[in-house]
Amino acid sequence: MRNDRNIKEKRHDPYDVGRKYSEGTYCPQCQANYQGGRWVWPEKTHSKTTICLCPACRRKKDDFPAGEVYLSGTYLLRHRTEILNLIRNIINEGRERTPLKRLIELKRDRDSLCIRLTDNHLARHIGDALYKAYKGELQLKYSDEEKFVRLYWHRDV
Repeated sequence: MRNDRNIKEKRHDPYDVGRKYSEGTYCPQCQANYQGGRWVWPEKTHSKTTICLCPACRRKKDDFPAGEVYLSGTYLLRHRTEILNLIRNIINEGRERTPLKRLIELKRDRDSLCIRLTDNHLARHIGDALYKAYKGELQLKYSDEEKFVRLYWHRDV
């Protein structure tokens, strides 16, 4: 009798199907194609064999982010436009590289921001860029069970 049958995976990603999609799979929502073992933006139109929502579109549809970044502090209030430009540039750069790195939602309150993303690495990249550019305090909280990260950035004065 084997004892390893009860071993649970360390991190679970419900949007990882555990198999490769068939070559040429097409996402009807964002128009991304699955080519060469990954999701890419198509360079030219070609016949689509299989239609399937990509993981990023499924996350957006289900409102199930892989990363969240929370920003707060008086520094944010005075430099909101500048900080938002930095965040938008990082999101656009990530989206250009791969269809799986996208923004789900950007919530603005009077004194805080919440950025919800389809990729945990994109969330980490935003947090690192904020800390490098504006200093402040950065806290990271990874989930033990899921592929998820939550970052908190705060700076006063």
